[in-house]
Amino acid sequence: MIHASASKGIEKINYENSSYWSSRYTKAVRVNAEPDGASVSASHPVAVEALTHVGAPYVYGGEQPDGFDSSGFVQYVIQQVLDFDMPRTLSQQIGMGESVDREALQEGDILFFSKDGSTPSHAAVYAGRDQIVHPTLSSGVKVTAFEGSSYWSGNFMEARRITEAPKIAEDHDIVAEALKYLGVPYVFGGESPETGFDCSAFTRHVFEKARQIFLPRSTDQQWQVGEDVALADIQPGDVVFFSDTYREGISHNGIYVGDGQFIHASRSEQVTISYLSESYWQDKFTGVKRFDGLQIPKEHPVVSAATQFIGEVPYQSGGTTPEGFDTAGFVQYAFKQGAGISLPRYAGDQWNEGTEVSKEDLQPGDIVFFQGSYLNPSVYIGNGQVVHVTLSDGVRVTNMHTNSYWAPKYYGAKRIN
Repeated sequence: MIHASASKGIEKINYENSSYWSSRYTKAVRVNAEPDGASVSASHPVAVEALTHVGAPYVYGGEQPDGFDSSGFVQYVIQQVLDFDMPRTLSQQIGMGESVDREALQEGDILFFSKDGSTPSHAAVYAGRDQIVHPTLSSGVKVTAFEGSSYWSGNFMEARRITEAPKIAEDHDIVAEALKYLGVPYVFGGESPETGFDCSAFTRHVFEKARQIFLPRSTDQQWQVGEDVALADIQPGDVVFFSDTYREGISHNGIYVGDGQFIHASRSEQVTISYLSESYWQDKFTGVKRFDGLQIPKEHPVVSAATQFIGEVPYQSGGTTPEGFDTAGFVQYAFKQGAGISLPRYAGDQWNEGTEVSKEDLQPGDIVFFQGSYLNPSVYIGNGQVVHVTLSDGVRVTNMHTNSYWAPKYYGAKRIN
């Protein structure tokens, strides 16, 4: 052996022939040179992909091969191999997949490390044989030992095995409808897949197409209807709401699709899927609503007759047929076709028919009147909604409680027996 002795300095000796050194022998260890990536072989696709980026520089916030931080590196590798977008932050990534015991690590597992023992501060891809691949501040993406490093083994927090994308409830009718519009651009005020959506218009469109549920137009109005749901009880098809995004108060929403994800018209992007666990959405999260009970009760003959024209028939001054309606002509037609009842032609005369009922006692098929520059009748269809004719939209559904234009114009209601 070659060693430094106190009496002779650096010397080479045969320690087996030295009674002093042979009697003091304790053990031997073999130290291999730190691997550079090329000398590490792996077969798992995640580990293989990670090794191809050895040498890429460390860049704070980096998530592409021209520079990575650790969470960006894990996100990129998983996306390339498993073809889905992981969350961007370590605190979100550590909740993905399934937990793996330290003693049962396999190639492709993701290892998380913590400086304080509670918050993940670094991540790496396990490449097998005690080697991890990860970006370091000093050397960029490199291969280092795991258990063989006192630093990394001492700061180990948890390991996760990620084998597939989070589950999306693709068979759920509302979710399936929402997924059709992935990639549609965000347009403030947009209301169609052809021109683009804003968030509330997207939610409204999906519920109308999937279940013939007609939600109010804006996020704050949608927040006022439906059933409150605890986050712990959330189900696919529920709607998640957020506050103080681009303005104060309820200002954004999306449809929950399962496994901590929601689909929405993102103001910064397009119709996309995001994770509820992202710090931005956690900070803005307000609550969950379920709209299961808002279907139109079409078993009522007048309601059935009136709602068949939603979005199909325009306003027409003096109109009394499906080619075009004015406000009173529409109500007159719905009662005649649905129930065989002949109402007067004009709203003032219709108000003189039937029995007056309070707003609290409304039933589907009642006539609700609004007072603007003239009396405007509509057919009540339940759940605070009326179907009526407007100059701009023709036959449409309006929530009479949440719509800021129509709510203060409520005049009264009549029941025609």
